[in-house]
Amino acid sequence: KRGRQMNLEEVFKMEYKISQGFMESGEFYEGVRALLIDKDNTPKWKHKSIDDVTKSDVDFFFNRSEKLDLDLTKLYKDGIS
Repeated sequence: KRGRQMNLEEVFKMEYKISQGFMESGEFYEGVRALLIDKDNTPKWKHKSIDDVTKSDVDFFFNRSEKLDLDLTKLYKDGIS
């Protein structure tokens, strides 16, 4: 819902923060392990079902510290576009 009021830069920053949360949570690595490393296709997720996900779990991804901001202006200053 919050993305509807955001401009493109704000959306990129939010998605960057969410992606960093996935890396930090360990769930991404567990998925890679199950699919690509052990190839057992049985990831051992932190939660057994969507009903086990708490508001705190969701907040971990969406309400992250400002220190994780992606400065998009650096991409243009360094000549990458």
